[in-house]
Amino acid sequence: MDMLLSTFESEMWTPQYIELWERIERHNFEPVQRLNFLGRLARDQNWTLIEARAAVEAYRRFCFLATVSSSPVTPSEAVDEVWHQHLIYSRDYWDIWCRQVLRKVLHHDPTPGGAEAQIRYRWQYAQTLALHEQFFGPPPAKLWPATHVRFGAGRRNKITDLMSSIVVPRRVIALRNLFLK
Repeated sequence: MDMLLSTFESEMWTPQYIELWERIERHNFEPVQRLNFLGRLARDQNWTLIEARAAVEAYRRFCFLATVSSSPVTPSEAVDEVWHQHLIYSRDYWDIWCRQVLRKVLHHDPTPGGAEAQIRYRWQYAQTLALHEQFFGPPPAKLWPATHVRFGAGRRNKITDLMSSIVVPRRVIALRNLFLK
């Protein structure tokens, strides 16, 4: 919260919003257990614990924005992965997060696909970035890429089992081809 104190002074931060943010900030995503939410998230996304914590913080902010916004918001891919993980922890998500913390039902609706949905989600994402900036300042580009990057041509999420596959970045293949000529 210390990081946001100067932000809280803006007229955007009503007492109700401050109270909501404090509830969101207190929610424990790292309960003491062998493989907790954060550990599973890091493992499943092939993130370090530091990267997973940063993504959870971005998710907290996204959920705040989703709660206070009068229009739909769209997450980044990283935030969406945290949201998917949280939905798996259904008791925590519905009984604690939505009911007690957000005090609002927050459904996750998949895209219906198609050009019209692409345009709508692209616009919503740009609006989400602007709303993030109003409340929290500029979002970190690593977790919240620019709209043209997030919705760029050829972008598709694919889940790869890193235990049974080797992932070679395209740039490595391009470099290899350069040297073989």
